[in-house]
Amino acid sequence: MLAALPAGLLVAVVFTSISWIPNLVYPGRILAGVSLAGIDLGGVHPGVARQLLTNLTLQAKLAPIQLQFSGNLWEINPTDFNLQVDPERLTKVAVSVGRRGDLSRRLYENWLALLGRHQPLVIQDESLYNFDRPALAKFLESLVTDINQSQQDAKLKIQNNRVVEFVAPQDGHELDINQTIDLIAGSILSNNRKIELPVVVTPPAITLADTNTLGINTLLGKGESDFSGSPKNRRHNIGVGAAKFNGVIVKPGETFSFVKQLGVVDESTGFLPELVIKGDQTIPEFGGGLCQVSTTAFRGILRAGLPVVERRNHSYRVVYYEPAGSDATIYQPYPDLKFTNDTSGHLLIETYVAQNKLYFDFYGTDTNRRVELDGPHIFNVTDYLDPIYIDTSTLPVGEIKRVDTAHRGADAVLTRKIYQNNKLVKTDVFKSHYVPWPAKYLRGAEDATKVETDPNNIAPVTPPESNSPPPLQ
Repeated sequence: MLAALPAGLLVAVVFTSISWIPNLVYPGRILAGVSLAGIDLGGVHPGVARQLLTNLTLQAKLAPIQLQFSGNLWEINPTDFNLQVDPERLTKVAVSVGRRGDLSRRLYENWLALLGRHQPLVIQDESLYNFDRPALAKFLESLVTDINQSQQDAKLKIQNNRVVEFVAPQDGHELDINQTIDLIAGSILSNNRKIELPVVVTPPAITLADTNTLGINTLLGKGESDFSGSPKNRRHNIGVGAAKFNGVIVKPGETFSFVKQLGVVDESTGFLPELVIKGDQTIPEFGGGLCQVSTTAFRGILRAGLPVVERRNHSYRVVYYEPAGSDATIYQPYPDLKFTNDTSGHLLIETYVAQNKLYFDFYGTDTNRRVELDGPHIFNVTDYLDPIYIDTSTLPVGEIKRVDTAHRGADAVLTRKIYQNNKLVKTDVFKSHYVPWPAKYLRGAEDATKVETDPNNIAPVTPPESNSPPPLQ
């Protein structure tokens, strides 16, 4: 008989029948698939739902709300702003799903149930709950220092083929706190616990491309390293060495030599004596700490997708250059760190120090490259060698001081994949081998040779081996 009905009327009859499913299949119960703030209420009686929602308030079972912007993530728990809900009224809302509104709304909500999807109840009516708005606003105001920033126009001034003034362009950011509160209020009882923060972004009026005709228009890659724990002389050398690369311009097709740009390393060029690795010894020389500079540069070169012509790892692992496999040692006149500018425009190197971190930024022509780094993966870890004791009259008889740290040996592999317009165009594999290194101690003894070293100038201990090495910085 149904087949004899007109098609439009048949559809209307079927849809109308579907809209009665809640009362036929779930009489007096909440429609299957309904959930609230992660609590499955499908098929339960209102009394049970009321108790579950009461527990939601009393036991603070609501998951934290995640706020995200530009790759950063912050969390806040509803209890932090004193959320209080009305279980009685929330239960009525849950029961009404599939039974409320006009036919189209009932059909839509029933259709979701038939598909087995949990329906997040987005509650906009704040009469169903309340919270401490000033407390929430205070938390959001604490994010302002992380998010808000002034718009900054680019500046680039060149003299004698070197940049003497450089300001990177910067978008202006301003968090809309009132809109954020409204978004949180609308998501407090939703299954969706992630909110994209409403931040007003104001682009710079002058871009980097507007400042020059060399093709320098974007940040290609950033290198970063941490030198926490470095003694005074080492910090000094890092600053002096990094400054020699700040503002350097590399022409298209040019192969850049780190050692050549660094130049003479001695007292006349501003360096201080510091421990360096030389062959099988760790001895004080001018410029100790410069491998922090070359290592940071190497990491920026990797991320910029620039071809590495020459690079060598250190003889043994050093805590300043962890993770192993991401370091680059240099020494006059060899070994060197070299790369080629294979882009169509000039490259600009900017270096700077912020607290205990050194940065190398490489600016140039946008290449549409995407770089993926895999590793470094560390393996073949060998144990420490037996310590070495050196008798010396430098110390009182019987006194012992460590002057060199023990390091495990290891191998490491770091793979770089370069994609051009999302097509893999090159794969580079960087292998590193590190020998085990003994701890060395000075031991005070009569009639022994004096040792010209500072027993207080000791590198931090290398962290213990881990199955999950820290990410490349």
